[in-house]
Amino acid sequence: NTGNVSATGGLNGAGIGGGNNADGSKLNFVGGTVSATGGENAAGIGGGNGKTAYDLTFTGGDITAQGGKNGAGIGGSNGASFGNVSFDGSNINAFGGENGAGIGGGNGGTGSQITVSGGEVTAQGGSYGAGIGGGYKADGSKITVSGGEVTAVGGMSGAGIGGGNNGSASNISVTDGNVTAQGGTNGAGIGGGNGGTSSSITVAGGIVTATGGENGAGIGGGNGGTGSQITVSGGNVTAQGG
Repeated sequence: NTGNVSATGGLNGAGIGGGNNADGSKLNFVGGTVSATGGENAAGIGGGNGKTAYDLTFTGGDITAQGGKNGAGIGGSNGASFGNVSFDGSNINAFGGENGAGIGGGNGGTGSQITVSGGEVTAQGGSYGAGIGGGYKADGSKITVSGGEVTAVGGMSGAGIGGGNNGSASNISVTDGNVTAQGGTNGAGIGGGNGGTSSSITVAGGIVTATGGENGAGIGGGNGGTGSQITVSGGNVTAQGG
């Protein structure tokens, strides 16, 4: 569980994961220090150009992932979605390339089935991508935080947690942990990106600070987007619109 790994993908290849037109799947990180940088159109950790990533687990170690242009830091590549990933104990710093989410979809790709139950997770979306959720023109859904410390910052027009530019958000749940979500310009803190709606957002516990970018809700829709089915039943919640 020790060691230091640095991996950089070439054009269309992930730093760790798939090569061109290939998925990144069943990747497990349990310790050590890992730095992964994707080539253009690929994720830092995840899919190669045009392909997705799934079944990723992070239970230990210090992980830094930088997506190439159109790729997520951790997740999908250009045109690819991302799902079924869990974070429970790692220290994560994930940065999306232009059009990619920090954690989630690449350009045009959705981010879903993302679970954080422990550790420290920091995710910064590239321009037009969510911090955690969808890439450019893509949705974020089925995102659950049940523990740990999460900081999610959307790129320009992206939500902190939820949709990328023109992407909506649904089925987002926070039950515990400390969550800070900051939307980019026109994006919600938690919810839709620019032009994106939000629905089925639940906060039942934890400490949540959600701040919308200019024209975005703290929790709800992005610029021009509606917010519905938002439930707060517990926790300490601070929500500030832009």
